[in-house]
Amino acid sequence: MFEKLSDWLQLCRPFRKASYAKSTWQIINSFGGFFLSWVAAYFALKISFFLALPFIVLIAGFAIRIFIIQHDCGHGSFFPNRKANDRLGFWCGLLTLAPYKHWKWTHATHHAHAGDLDFRGIGDVETLTVHEYLGLSRIRRFGYRFMRNPIMLFLVVPPILFLVGQRVPHKKCWKQKDMLWSVWDTNLALLTLWCWVAYLIGWQAFFIIQLTSVYVNTVVGVWLFYVQHQFEDAYWQENAAWDPAKAAMEGSSFFRLPKVLQWFTGNIGFHHVHHLDPMIPNYELEKCHKSHPAFTQVTTLTLANCWATMKLRFWDEKLKRMLSVKEMKSVYYARNKILKIIYQVMSKV
Repeated sequence: MFEKLSDWLQLCRPFRKASYAKSTWQIINSFGGFFLSWVAAYFALKISFFLALPFIVLIAGFAIRIFIIQHDCGHGSFFPNRKANDRLGFWCGLLTLAPYKHWKWTHATHHAHAGDLDFRGIGDVETLTVHEYLGLSRIRRFGYRFMRNPIMLFLVVPPILFLVGQRVPHKKCWKQKDMLWSVWDTNLALLTLWCWVAYLIGWQAFFIIQLTSVYVNTVVGVWLFYVQHQFEDAYWQENAAWDPAKAAMEGSSFFRLPKVLQWFTGNIGFHHVHHLDPMIPNYELEKCHKSHPAFTQVTTLTLANCWATMKLRFWDEKLKRMLSVKEMKSVYYARNKILKIIYQVMSKV
């Protein structure tokens, strides 16, 4: 409907309303829920792990919500004041395990190049084109498929990424002191906080609750990020032809979630709106989405149809869509086989 990013931003502008009142209430119900769930999980664990498990799942849910607050702070949209955003962002990072300034940089890179084939590798899920994949050796092809397998991608990698990967600065940050200190400061603060809590409640109880909740929230968080960008007709384009408006509206989905899950995920399901204008706070995204029919003209995912995205592996440059391994083989391997037969027949003529 709109060709230029400026036209979309005109629709978004009224919703750039960072509010101290709304933000403060979100802090109270998010951090309050997190700590109350922790206390409940601790006392329930004295009786049974299975009795504590529902509270551990709640901890994970509140951790995801706190991550969205950190996410808004990183964009400078949660509070009207930049320093307030940065200070809160640091404390959020202690609960989400993501060093605030370092994560802020990787996520800004993701926004600047989402759907850009010439700028992949920072803040996104590794995605190869069919041409790139077919040019790899058999071992590297296997490695790519192995890492994109749902078991690895969603059940193994997420906790490792946050528990280990976030403890080390990206190689491009080693010459930036503020990025390095963001990681080291967070690591030191985490070590201090974990030791203190473990001392108070006991190491066994602490690690059972902490590691289980981290596992749940990282698995859900990575999966949520994945489905918002890795659907069949997602936008991918070379840098010379890359368009930010199309990258937002065609490269980000609208994930329609039940209200409870929408609350815990901080409205991030309105991802197309967020990518159009990251300065809209999470508590204004739904209003913006409903403000104009143009915002509904996007790929819509639900809990019923989102699972199909997990089989997708490659971006097809010719068909302009994501393909599964099975689809890629049926299209390209069959074509190569036919060409080989034709070549053999022609060589005998």
